[in-house]
Amino acid sequence: MTQPSRDDLVDLLGVDLGQLLALESLTPALEAAVFLSGSLVEGMGNAFSDIDVFIVGGGEPKGTSLHKAGEALFSVHMLGKRRVDFEYWSDAAVERLAAKLASLDLKEGGPDNVMMERRMTEDEIVFLHRVRTGVALMHDSRLERLRARFDFPRLSRWLQEVKIREVDDALEDLYGMMEQPDVALMRARELLNSTCDAFCHARGSTNIRRKWRTRILGQLAAGGDAEARAFEQRFWELQFPDGARLRAQPEALKAYLETCIRLCNQLTDVIEG
Repeated sequence: MTQPSRDDLVDLLGVDLGQLLALESLTPALEAAVFLSGSLVEGMGNAFSDIDVFIVGGGEPKGTSLHKAGEALFSVHMLGKRRVDFEYWSDAAVERLAAKLASLDLKEGGPDNVMMERRMTEDEIVFLHRVRTGVALMHDSRLERLRARFDFPRLSRWLQEVKIREVDDALEDLYGMMEQPDVALMRARELLNSTCDAFCHARGSTNIRRKWRTRILGQLAAGGDAEARAFEQRFWELQFPDGARLRAQPEALKAYLETCIRLCNQLTDVIEG
């Protein structure tokens, strides 16, 4: 993904940057990394998408609509008809998260035996991804130093492992459900989704928003990844076959399920290889 420059942000957002920063009285005097991130920056949003601004290392929320999620404090505003979320993280919280990522075990089990998918929270993962893909609104060097604190390849490898386990669970279910095709049909779609996520994480993606999985795959395909192009075509073909016809034709449905299994096994070989 090619990130937009700060000069492109006005057209991208459709709002005045000065007005945006004034909502929280953000000026260059603030000693913090201040950056824009989210679906708009990644080329996935639209003119109605929320605007997400991050302030890391200093400052306090100024708005009247405040809430806390994990380590973050949020201040929510409306700019015209657009929702704007300002998300504040302290340096101490960032250091804790960096240490957590650096020590993240990529193998099942381990001394504390915490399940793979529970080793990081959704809030933590989303914040890390937003740091990775953000565009500085002021103090560019502070954002670069913030990024340098985190091992993003390690994060994508861990996300890949989490999704591979989802793929394994879905495959095990499907093998045992072939005589219950109505149940297996829905599980086959979940298998395709988990395989798509695992493939994208294997290609370095750290975005975990399920609503964007097809956009992420599409960006990989458009970027010249031949395997992504081939998988994207098959993903759409298998995700939306004629469901009513399949339910009425057990043999055709069984063949569809077997095709899903073969494709996901092939992609798992690519991911793990």
